[in-house]
Amino acid sequence: MIETCERCGAQSAKLQRCDYCNRKLCLSCIKSMKRKKVGHLIICKDCWGDISKRKLFKSYKEEE
Repeated sequence: MIETCERCGAQSAKLQRCDYCNRKLCLSCIKSMKRKKVGHLIICKDCWGDISKRKLFKSYKEEE
């Protein structure tokens, strides 16, 4: 199923969801992604510009 990116309007078969603004994004709109064994965290380019959201993303650690 082809879906449309909510940030740039590009169409892609697989979109990821930003954990801060909750929009569906294509790979070119994702600024950074952190993956651990259990969870993952995705931030888009718009949320990266917001300092408070960026601090939350950079301080992410997996709870053990």
